[in-house]
Amino acid sequence: MSELLRSLKGDCDTLGCWIGDLPRGCELCMEGAKSVIFVTGVCPERCWYCPLSRSRKGRDVTYVNEVLARDIKDVVTEVAANLSRGAGITGGDPIARLDRAIEIIRALKDAFGQDFHIHLYTTGYLLTEEGMRELVRAGLDEIRIHITGEHSYRALAIAAKSGIDVGVENPAIPGTEKELLNAIRKATEIGAGFVNLNELEFSEGNEASLILRGYRTENGVAAVGSRETALRVMAAVMEEGIDISVHYCPARYKDAVQYRRRLARRAVATRMPYEEIEGSLVKWAEIDADEEISKRLVVGGLAFICGGRVVTSDTLAKRLGLRHTLVKAYPLSPRKIIETREEQS
Repeated sequence: MSELLRSLKGDCDTLGCWIGDLPRGCELCMEGAKSVIFVTGVCPERCWYCPLSRSRKGRDVTYVNEVLARDIKDVVTEVAANLSRGAGITGGDPIARLDRAIEIIRALKDAFGQDFHIHLYTTGYLLTEEGMRELVRAGLDEIRIHITGEHSYRALAIAAKSGIDVGVENPAIPGTEKELLNAIRKATEIGAGFVNLNELEFSEGNEASLILRGYRTENGVAAVGSRETALRVMAAVMEEGIDISVHYCPARYKDAVQYRRRLARRAVATRMPYEEIEGSLVKWAEIDADEEISKRLVVGGLAFICGGRVVTSDTLAKRLGLRHTLVKAYPLSPRKIIETREEQS
């Protein structure tokens, strides 16, 4: 197996690794250029490994990345704020709120053009031929079916006739190599073009369920044995010569790579005049100066009054030798402060 795995593209520990070509949705995700649109927490299935948090699971709420969306304008605004070039439509099961998913897809295509790439996740439990046609007409570019039963293969067959990119996306549950390989064989026969194997992830929503079934984690995120299961499946796909792209995505990738890159793009798009960008963070200085100096800075456009505080860039505060508080934050709306530090220049 080791000889075969040396031919994999990518980095299995950080970015993930793959056989063949990555789906377009994954390419954009690696750039941090995809927004995650959580259409609803409603889902007709009850997967024991579902990672959704208690605040989302079963609740009919919509989020774009980490932001609650009250209407379609909120969705478009947040996608624009992240400089996204595509979006992943997820849930729950977005097909459980098909009209909402279609409205979002149409709005994104109208706002950002036909090159804006959109993929959607579903188990296929609720997918019909008419629903698939409506999704494609709205502008869906790619669909990923999570195999949970025979209904998922029926949905794959429907999707395979639609003309868009079709794939399978499942967690690599430790010890399920045989089941995953059989699913890949069947999906390939139906017409799937790619498979994503996600490292089984521990979360607030599924931790108890995983522990009760004997799974454990060494790093608080990934299930022990999941990575090895995915790689063994990929080796078997290569050995059998199955004509399909397979991608393994590690659990730590979301926070270590995708989330940080998306925040870096958001920082560029939403930077305030007094903010500086530091990686995936923004920073600024809250200055401690007498009223006359503060007034001169504000009048001169070198400082601003924000929340009752006089703020400017950290660089300018240091150059002027001003005592100030350095503030670092995630570039969310509103900013999520993660560090404050007294500075004496």
